[in-house]
Amino acid sequence: MTAPLPDQEFENLLDIHAQLELPDGMRAELIGGEIVISPTPANFHNWIFSELNLQLVREVPTQWRITNTATVFLPATEERFIPDLLICESEALKSMEEWQVQADDVLLVAEITSPSTRARDLQAKVKGYAHSNVPIYLLIDPHDGDGSTTVYSHPDGKGLYRDEHRAMFGEKLTLPEPLGLELDTAGFLK
Repeated sequence: MTAPLPDQEFENLLDIHAQLELPDGMRAELIGGEIVISPTPANFHNWIFSELNLQLVREVPTQWRITNTATVFLPATEERFIPDLLICESEALKSMEEWQVQADDVLLVAEITSPSTRARDLQAKVKGYAHSNVPIYLLIDPHDGDGSTTVYSHPDGKGLYRDEHRAMFGEKLTLPEPLGLELDTAGFLK
C-alpha cells in the first residue's frame, strides 16, 4: 500500500475523481492514491462474468443482490474500487443519489483479470479489500496458465486474507459461508 496523501491533496483527488467525464468505453477507479483509468472489458472477460453471474443468481439468497459497475468505498484505505461483480445487501442499492456501495454492505467482490489489470487485481485490490474487511474476494484469472480461480476469505483488517483456495479452470471451488456454494469453473474455459 502506498503512503497516504496529505488531506488537502486527497480531497482534491476525490473532487477530480467525482467530476471525471470519461469517453465511452473507459472507467476510473481510485487505487492507492491514484486515479486509474482503464478500458472496459473484452468479450471473453464478459463471457466469464456471464458464466459466474448465472451460477450465482440461482444460489444467492434474496436479501443480497448481484451487480456490476458499482463503486465500492473502502474506508480503511479510502480507495474506491469497481469490481467486475459484487454481491451486496439489497438495501445498499436503493439510494437514488448514492453512487458508492460501502464495504460493510458487501459480501463478495469478484475481479476477472485482464492484461492491463492483472497486477492490480493480484496485489493492490487483494490488500484493499482485506483492509476494509470485505468477507470474500474471488479472483478469476484467465491469464494464469490455462486459467485459475482463487477465493480469499476471512480478512484480517490489515491487508491480508487468512484463507486462500485456488482451483484451475475446470475444477470445482467452494465459496465460504454464508454463501457455501460450489462454483463450477468449467464454464470459464475457452
